[in-house]
Amino acid sequence: MSDCVEKIPCSSCGSPDNKQVFEDEGVYTAWCFGCGTYDNDPYKDKPKDYKPTFLKKTPEVVAKELYEISQYPVVDIPSRKLSKETLEYFGVRVGLSQSDGESPAILYRPYTKDGVFMAYKAKILENKKTWSNGNQRDVDPFGWDQAVQSGSFKLVITEGEEDAMAIYQMIKDKNKHTEYKDLIPAVISIPHGASGSVKDLAKHIHTIESTFKEVILAFDMDEVGQQWAGQVVKDILPTASIAKLPAKDGNACLIEGRSKACVSAVWWNATPPKNTRIIKGSALRDKARLKPEWGLPWPWKGMTDLTRGRRRGETIYIGAGVKMGKSELVNALAKQIIVDDDLPCLLVKPEEDNAKSYKMLVGKAAGRIFHDPKIPFDTAAWEKHEPNIGDKALIVDSYQFVDWDTLKNDIKYAVTVEDVKDVILDPITCFTNELSSSAANEELVRLAAELSAMAKDLDFTAYIFCHLKAPSQGDPHERGGKVLSYQFAGSRGMMRSCNYMIGLQGNKDPDLTLEERNCRDLVLLEDREFGEAGIVKLYWDHRTGLFQEI
Repeated sequence: MSDCVEKIPCSSCGSPDNKQVFEDEGVYTAWCFGCGTYDNDPYKDKPKDYKPTFLKKTPEVVAKELYEISQYPVVDIPSRKLSKETLEYFGVRVGLSQSDGESPAILYRPYTKDGVFMAYKAKILENKKTWSNGNQRDVDPFGWDQAVQSGSFKLVITEGEEDAMAIYQMIKDKNKHTEYKDLIPAVISIPHGASGSVKDLAKHIHTIESTFKEVILAFDMDEVGQQWAGQVVKDILPTASIAKLPAKDGNACLIEGRSKACVSAVWWNATPPKNTRIIKGSALRDKARLKPEWGLPWPWKGMTDLTRGRRRGETIYIGAGVKMGKSELVNALAKQIIVDDDLPCLLVKPEEDNAKSYKMLVGKAAGRIFHDPKIPFDTAAWEKHEPNIGDKALIVDSYQFVDWDTLKNDIKYAVTVEDVKDVILDPITCFTNELSSSAANEELVRLAAELSAMAKDLDFTAYIFCHLKAPSQGDPHERGGKVLSYQFAGSRGMMRSCNYMIGLQGNKDPDLTLEERNCRDLVLLEDREFGEAGIVKLYWDHRTGLFQEI
C-alpha cells in the first residue's frame, strides 16, 4: 500500500495542489484528482538527490479528513458492477471525479477495530493505487462487524474488499426470490493482502469458531492466493473449505456474468483441501542431505550436549516431585529463551499468579530474589533487567483451570501473530484436575498428541511440565527417590508423543546440609532422537535463585 507524500501542481490541468504524490517501497508516482492524469515519475524535473517533504498530519487533520469522507455520496460502481445498496451495507463511500462531478473515481472502504471506526482504505478505480486515511495497521477485517451481526452460520473470507462486496451481492441477488431471501451473507475481506491472512485472521479465531459453523476461503485463484488459502487452513482454520472460483476473483465473477457459478462454488461446493500423507522419497532428497545442526542451547551445557540442543517442532516433557524445583526449571528455561535467545515465549502457568510469574522471570534475568520479603528488594537490579523481559513474556491470563480447546487458539495466535517459537505449559495436569484417574490419563494422551502435532505443523517447541506420581516403592522423591518414566502423568502416551522426557530429582531431607539439600540431578530418561541417557548435576543457589551446573 502506498503512502501519501505531498501535493504538487499539475501541469495538465493547472491545479496548484490536486496532484497527489505516492511512495511505495522507494518508488514515487502521482495522480491528479482534478483531471485524472497519472504520472509515473513526478520528480523527473528535480535533482537526483531530491527528497520530498512527507506530509505529517495531526490527529485533528486526520479526524477532519475522515469526517469529510464520511459525507461523500454512495453510488453504483458500473465498472465493478457493484450496486449502491451493497456499498451502503459495507459503509463504503465514493469520491466522484473532479472533472465531471458524476463518475465514480475513488472507493473509500471503512475499517474498524473492536467496533470503533479507525480508517478508510482508499483506492483509485482507474489505476488501483491505494492508501489509507487514518490508521489501518491494526484493524478488523473489512465487513467484520456486519458479518458477526449477520446471523449467518457460514463465513466467507476473500482476499479483497471488492471481492467481498461482489460475493455478498451475488448471494443476495441469487436468493432474492427464494426462501432464503432474508439471508444476510457473512462475507469479509482480509485487511492487508494474502500474505497477512494468517496473522490477521488469527486475531479473531475465537470469534470465528464460536460464531460460525462453516468457514469458506474464497481467495484469488492465482498461485499466491491459493498458497495462502492453504496456509490459513494449515495454521489456524483446519476445518475451513476452499472455494474454486470460476474467474480469477470474486469481483471478476460478477463482472464477467458468472454469478450463478460463483455462488455455487462458494456457498455450496467449497471443499476441504486434500490432505494426502504420501510423499515420494525424491521430494525429501535435498532436505535429507543437509548436514545436521545443533539446536538452541539449554541453560546448562550438559543438557545441550545430551540432546544436541532444542529444536523446532519438538515436544519436551519435564517432571519433578512436589516442591523439588520444577518452577525454578520453568523460569530458568523461560529466561534462556527470552533473554539469551532474544525470543518471545508463551507461558501457561495456571497455578501461579501472573504478577509473581513475571517477578520470578525478572529474578532469573537479574540473578536476584525479588519475591522473598526476607531479602531486600534490589531496585537497581530490577530496573536494569526488567526491560529485558518486557513484552517478550506472553502469559496466558488464567488461574487454576485452563480449557484445552480454548488454549489451542491462544497458542495458534501466539505463534502466528506474536511470532512465538517456544510454548511452556506448567503443569499439564491442570487440564485434568476434575477428571477421574482413567479419564485424566486418556485426556493427557489426547493433549500430548494434539500439542505435538501443532508443534510440528506450526514449527514451534513445546515444553510440558508435570508433577510426578509418587514412587510405588522405595524412597519418595523429596527424600532422594529416583525419577522414572512411568511416574510421569499420562506416561505411555507421552512417551509416544514427546521427543524427550526429563526428570528432576534430589533429596530435601532436613538432616542434610543446606548445600546437599540444594543439589539436583536433571535426568534424561527418554530420547527419541539420539537414544541418549544421562544426568546433568545442578546446584540451586539460594542467594541468586539460579540453577547452576556443577
